[in-house]
Amino acid sequence: MMTVISAPGDLVVVTNDGVGVRFAGIESIADVPIVSAEWLGREGLRIYFQGIRSHETWQRDVRYEEQLVQWADLRNRDGAEAAGDAPSMPGQLVLGPVGAVISDDEGTTYRLSAGQVAGSATGWESTWVYLPEPPKAAQILTLEFTLDDELTGKTCQVRLD
Repeated sequence: MMTVISAPGDLVVVTNDGVGVRFAGIESIADVPIVSAEWLGREGLRIYFQGIRSHETWQRDVRYEEQLVQWADLRNRDGAEAAGDAPSMPGQLVLGPVGAVISDDEGTTYRLSAGQVAGSATGWESTWVYLPEPPKAAQILTLEFTLDDELTGKTCQVRLD
């Protein structure tokens, strides 16, 4: 079990392009997405972020839906090659660059292994998986939040129970 023992009061760890991003949780996981055979059967950490819903996010969602319809019309009319890639979800653009540097009181080096970002309509969310799992002797995790790999100055400490 993990217990947050210190964090920003509102859990907002960064504002990216006018949208606040909240630290939404951390958990130990056994189903780590496999990126190489070296991690097969290993556990890790998953951290969660949420974009804070506002008038700004609503406006971006509306623009995204309009762009998606235009893209689909172009694809149907002129073909996939002419249409190119679908527009990015607005939450992807805001949450994609947000991450964390994780450390513990045992000096473990954690590295980002996998992630998922989505965001339009009702939810803007991201999850990031870090490896390895904390060693049994570790008691405290420290998360230093980042935007485009630069520290934001916001931190969170988590007790490992």
